[in-house]
Amino acid sequence: MKELTKGTWIINSIKHLMGVKINSPELSFFDATEMAGKSGMLLSRLVADEQEIIPSAKVKAFSRESGITRGEILSCLNYLKKNGKIDFTVDSSGNPKDVEVYCFSTQDALLTTSKLYNDLEPSDHEQASLISLDRTFRLPYSESELISTITSKGFSENIAVTTLMLQDTLELVKVSKESGEPIYYNEYAFAHSPEKIAKALRSLSNTERNMVEEIQGLIEENPGFPFETLSRKFPSDILKLMEGVGLLDGITVYSDIGGATFVTLPQLKGISIDVPPLSADAFHKAKVLLSCLRFGEVKSQPWRGRIESHEKMINIVKKLVRGEWVGPCTAIGHDYQLLEKDGVITTRPAKGGMYMMRLRQREVGILVKQMLELKRILPEADIELQRVLQKQPVGYIIPEQRRSQILAKQTKTLKDIRERFLQSIRTGMR
Repeated sequence: MKELTKGTWIINSIKHLMGVKINSPELSFFDATEMAGKSGMLLSRLVADEQEIIPSAKVKAFSRESGITRGEILSCLNYLKKNGKIDFTVDSSGNPKDVEVYCFSTQDALLTTSKLYNDLEPSDHEQASLISLDRTFRLPYSESELISTITSKGFSENIAVTTLMLQDTLELVKVSKESGEPIYYNEYAFAHSPEKIAKALRSLSNTERNMVEEIQGLIEENPGFPFETLSRKFPSDILKLMEGVGLLDGITVYSDIGGATFVTLPQLKGISIDVPPLSADAFHKAKVLLSCLRFGEVKSQPWRGRIESHEKMINIVKKLVRGEWVGPCTAIGHDYQLLEKDGVITTRPAKGGMYMMRLRQREVGILVKQMLELKRILPEADIELQRVLQKQPVGYIIPEQRRSQILAKQTKTLKDIRERFLQSIRTGMR
């Protein structure tokens, strides 16, 4: 398991366990998770863009929000100081004073959480729990399959069985016992059809199941992966099965030069045990923006403004998040029209039929930036994103509605109407 992924699961675990009664005996199995998770949550709240001194009163407030008691504050701060992420002094009573911060990114905070956890020598049950959480987030597993997965990592069957009992009791995973053998799954990733997915996977051969995992790996490392590339490498029936049961999501983007489909994993929403405060509308708009950027990378021509490298794409997204204008190029006026109609971006004409664009909904850009840099959204550990998303509307557009908008037939009449609508947006927003 990657250290970044591990750090995220540790923070998610303790966030969830903080809601369990403190006298629950099951919590004694998660001592390292508790200390590392609370310290990691505090550090994620202390993260700054540059070296900064945080007043002691604010540190105490952040500690309370991280579930850290008054008696635990000094221990957590000492762990973070030992790892070079903060420095602080104490008053005459031994209480910490102002804290100087040397941690400058969410990613660094998560990696530090993972290191703290390793240094605290977690129990076998804690380590097995992380394996189970990560596996059931990717695919639903039957009880026997999950036990086999845990034991294949070197843990005894007794540890595996006890770990699953602990996770069930503490509701770290969800268990469906409706028919036959229990199915373990992550409710956030597979809320609607875990049994259907498990049944579909059992119908596959070992080779086909390996293909499913290989496809997931490719898409996880490259969110917005071109479906055309997948279809050249893998059987169409495997891809159809995965999309049919909800193991991958496809978004098709149309432009005057044609269309292309780009796929993401449902888990792109971010590792979570409980649903984070992420607007569904913002998330789906972010996937559309990502798909439009991918279109510019794999379909557009140099004269239209092709995005020629991953570094150039990251730079474009960062400029958008900073509120800067991007362009000019021809593609902006044609390939991003859906986002313009949704109010995500605004455009202005430039010379030679080219356009510039600027982001109107900053949270969408922040989400895409995380998708490209961290390969998933981490709202629970990103204070800037939390602050922006608090302003989100309560309404949202479900994926089926979004898909119908993107895939709507491009008839001449419909195209003319859309052109007039788009023109009214462009003339009315400058």
